[in-house]
Amino acid sequence: MLLTNVLIILLIFLLFLSISSLFKRFFIYMGWQRREGLENMAPNTATSHYTDPGLNNDPLYLAKLNAANISYLKDQVDKLNGLKEQVATLTSQTNNNATAIRGVGDQLTASSQQLTGRDPNSKEPIPIATGLN
Repeated sequence: MLLTNVLIILLIFLLFLSISSLFKRFFIYMGWQRREGLENMAPNTATSHYTDPGLNNDPLYLAKLNAANISYLKDQVDKLNGLKEQVATLTSQTNNNATAIRGVGDQLTASSQQLTGRDPNSKEPIPIATGLN
């Protein structure tokens, strides 16, 4: 019984919403709508005129606008500071990687020199193997 009553109330509410949406569309179609900052439009007219509310001369509005702009700029600067820290971290890691890669290259040079018996960067001709006959 309670569930039936809840469902009936829900359906009535949904029906009311759909009817109000239908009326709203009808009023917009007929041109009977109110828009904030615009003069009321007469029915069946296609033009509208903007009326400036004059907030550019209101000190409280300008102060709030400046506060919002300052807050936005502060957020942007904070993001830039975070990027600066990331760049510093990446620079130090890149330097560490470059040092490690140089060390690996030096070890490879030493190993190849030990294996071949000569400097891999030398311009001397490669010795020819003998005694293989």
